[in-house]
Amino acid sequence: MGGPLTVLPQRVVGIGGTAGMVHPSTGYMVARTLAAAPIVANSIVRCLGSDRRSLSEDDLSAEVWKDLWPIERRRQREFFCFGMDILLKLDLQGTRRFFNAFFDLEPHYWHGFLSSRLFLPELLFSRASNASRIEIMAKGTVPLVKMANNLVQDRD
Repeated sequence: MGGPLTVLPQRVVGIGGTAGMVHPSTGYMVARTLAAAPIVANSIVRCLGSDRRSLSEDDLSAEVWKDLWPIERRRQREFFCFGMDILLKLDLQGTRRFFNAFFDLEPHYWHGFLSSRLFLPELLFSRASNASRIEIMAKGTVPLVKMANNLVQDRD
């Protein structure tokens, strides 16, 4: 869970755990992997069916990786890694408060978060209790700086 994304350039295109699709906060990856399959297929079809048929294998795999991990997905993953870092720092009571706030949300938000379909980093924080917000801010300074640094360094 967590860990770096695949180092690029890489000729072998992965999917699922080999492509960094394990949700850093939950360990889930089935929904994200299933959603990625058509992205990979469409990317290959687009590259092979275009005027760019002369693409080398390395160039083709680079194009597929770009489609598989666009900047929005990489930013989302950074946020999920931030969440993982926060969860690892919480004590038992803090963890209980966090999950109580999470499961007080409507199921739509649980499904979206757990399946990597939500792109709203403020979602949980905006609905958290003040005690949870303070705890996240207090324990999240280092992970927040790490996340911000990774986001600044990640450019298309």
